[in-house]
Amino acid sequence: MKEKIRVIYVDLDQTLVRIDLLQERLLIGSLRRGLLVFKAASWFVQGGREQVKMEMAKRHKINPAHLPYNEALLDYLRNEKKNGVRLILATGAPRIWAESVADHLGIFDQVLATDKESGNLKGNQKLRIILKHAEGKPFGYAGDAPCDQPIMEAAQLPIVIGAKKTLAGKKAHAAVQIKRHGAASDKWWMSLRLHQWSKNLLVFAPVVASHRFDSAWGNAVLGFLAFGCTASALYILNDLYDVDLDRQHLEKRRRAFATGTLWPLPAMVLIALLGIASVILAFLLPVKFGLVLLCYALINLLYSQQIKRIAALDVVALAFLYSIRVFAGGAACGIYISTWLAALTFFMALSLTHLKRYLELVQRTKSGLSAAARPAYMTEDTSLLALIGVGSGLISVLITVLYITSSLVYPGYKTPRLLFVICMLQFYWIERVWLLAFRGQMTSDPVGFIIRDKISYGVAVVALIVIWAAALF
Repeated sequence: MKEKIRVIYVDLDQTLVRIDLLQERLLIGSLRRGLLVFKAASWFVQGGREQVKMEMAKRHKINPAHLPYNEALLDYLRNEKKNGVRLILATGAPRIWAESVADHLGIFDQVLATDKESGNLKGNQKLRIILKHAEGKPFGYAGDAPCDQPIMEAAQLPIVIGAKKTLAGKKAHAAVQIKRHGAASDKWWMSLRLHQWSKNLLVFAPVVASHRFDSAWGNAVLGFLAFGCTASALYILNDLYDVDLDRQHLEKRRRAFATGTLWPLPAMVLIALLGIASVILAFLLPVKFGLVLLCYALINLLYSQQIKRIAALDVVALAFLYSIRVFAGGAACGIYISTWLAALTFFMALSLTHLKRYLELVQRTKSGLSAAARPAYMTEDTSLLALIGVGSGLISVLITVLYITSSLVYPGYKTPRLLFVICMLQFYWIERVWLLAFRGQMTSDPVGFIIRDKISYGVAVVALIVIWAAALF
C-alpha cells in the first residue's frame, strides 16, 4: 500500500514544528502587550478561531529559520521526497505563517492553510479539503492531535507524531510512529533553573555575618525556599518572553521553551503553582520579608520587559536583584543589614553581572556573529565590560578592608586582623574567575561554572573557617 502513496499531507503545529504557533504567539504577545488579550477575545466574537488566526498573522511575523522543527519527521519527509512523493503542508495555522515555513524548508509542493477561502483548516474541515484535493487517490497524513484521527482513518498512510499508534484509530495497524522530540532534548524541569537557586544562599549571609547560629536558621531556610520558588516562576516567564531571542542563541536555544519541550499553557500552570508555594512560604515569615520578595518580583518583571534592553542599567539591576536577597534574609530573621554587607554584596554581584555580559559578547564574536548577545550591547563593548567587572570585584575587596580596619568590627570579632585572610581569598577568587574568562575557559553562565568549580567551594569553606576563628579566638 505504501508504494502507491504519491502525496503526503503534513500538519504544522506540534507536528512539523514542536510548538503551537498560535498559542505561543498569543501568550507572548499578551505578555508584551496586555491589551492583546481583549483584542483576541473581540476577534473571536467577530469570527471565531479563523478570525483570531488571521488577525494574529497580520500583526505577528514568525522567523521560520529558528523554529524548533521535528528533525525525525523532516528526515522522513525528505526521504519520501526523493522517492517522488509530493508533500503538501496542510495546517490550521494562518496561510502567511505556513507559507513562510514552506518557503524556508523548500520541500513542500503546495500549502493548504487557514484563510478566508478555506476557513479554519482543522478537524473535519481539513478532512474535507484534503479529500477534495486528493481526488480519490491514496494519500498519507502526518498529525499529532485527536482531531486528526478522522483524517488518519481516511489516509492510506497515517503518520502519528508524538503519540501512540492508536491515534490513527482504525488505521493504527498501518500507522508510522515518529517521536516529537529527539533524545537530546532538554527536560522541561530544566526551565526551573534549580542551579540558580545557589544565588539564594545570600539569604543566609546576615545569619553568618551576625553570628546568629540559632533559631534564625529556620526562617532563613524558609526564605531560601520562597525565593527559589519565586525565582523559578520568573525564569519560566522570562524564557517565554524571550523565546525568539533564545532560539537564535548558541546555548539558550536548547532551553525547554525554545525547543518546544515545554508548551506555554502547562508552563503557566507551573508558574501559578510556584507562585502559590512562594506566597504560602512568605506568610510563614515576617511581613517585611513578603514586601522584599514582592519588590524582587516586580523589579524582575520590569527587568524582563524593559531594563534588559538598556545598557549599563541592566547589569546594575541584576546586581541589585542579587543583593536584595541579603535584605530578604535580614527581614526573615530580624537581623539588621549593615551598609558594609550591602555594599560588599552589591559590588561582588556587579562584577558577576559584567562577567556574564562579557562572556556572552565573547561567545558571539568567536561564533562570527556581529550581533550582540543583548540588544543593548555591541562587540566593541567587551573591553569596557571586563574593565568595569574586574574593577567592581576589586572595590568589593576594598570594602572588606575598610570594614576590618573600622571600629565596627570589634564587637563581633575577637581577632579582626585574621579577617585579612578573607581579603586575600576575595582577591584570588575574583582574579582567577576573570582570568579563566579571558582564557575562554568559562561558559556564558558564571553561576553554572561557580557551582561546578571545586576551588570556589574550597575558597568558601576556608572563608567560613576564618570568620569562625576570628570570632572565637
